[in-house]
This record gives sequence, structure tokens and C-alpha cells, in this order.
Amino acid sequence: MFTVGELLRRPPVSLPETATIRQVAVELTKNRVGLAVLTAADRKPVAVVSERDVLRAVSQNLDLDGPALSIANKPITVLDTDPVVLAADKMRRHNIRHVVVVNRGGDLVGVLSVRDICFERAILLELATADVPTAP
Repeated sequence: MFTVGELLRRPPVSLPETATIRQVAVELTKNRVGLAVLTAADRKPVAVVSERDVLRAVSQNLDLDGPALSIANKPITVLDTDPVVLAADKMRRHNIRHVVVVNRGGDLVGVLSVRDICFERAILLELATADVPTAP
């Protein structure tokens, strides 16, 4: 059984919770990712901002130098030791493409995307045959 931590390929894009919408947009573009994690000073995830959130802000003529927290969402998290099937189930249930990965202490470890799962043939086979564990 694969764990979430085994699929993490690169460090997460994270910014302080005081970041602006513009700063998030720049980091998403620079890193070519779809999700940024806003963190507290202790590196604990506070919120997430997706590229869709940024596009929505632009289309609504929001002040891009305003706080990113104003367009952010609550992070859906999984532990780095959780099975991948649990992460995939959370993505399906919440209709999202990314989950925030934390360690047992709640520190940010990474971001797992649906692409990370889809490009691993062995994981797709595991998902197709797994009993999905239930989680709160």
C-alpha cells in the first residue's frame, strides 16, 4: 500500500498568511502549480488558495494587493503516513484536486494533487481494487 508521503515530488508552495492575492498569483505562476498554502509563523497550514480562486478574484475586480486570506479556503489535510486511497477519497468527496499533506505534528510537508496520483500506474491499480477506509 502506497502512502501519501511516498508520492510527494517537490516542496509545497507556501506563503505567510499575510500574503497578498498578487503574491500568491506570482508564486503559482513561477512554480507552475495550482495550489498555494498559506501558513502561520509555525509552518502550520492556515488556508489554501488555488489558481481558480485567483482567477475568480481577477474576474470580480478584487484588489490584488489585498489579503489572500480573503479568497482562501480551509485546507483539506491528510497525514504523510496515510494511504493514498484515503487522499483520493477526500479529493472525491470534497470535489477538489489537491490535499495538503501534514505530519503528525500538523506541520506542512507537501501538497498532493490528483495528477500525482493519476500518473502512477501501480497506484491506479491499488485504487481500483481497494476498500476505501473511512475517515472523519
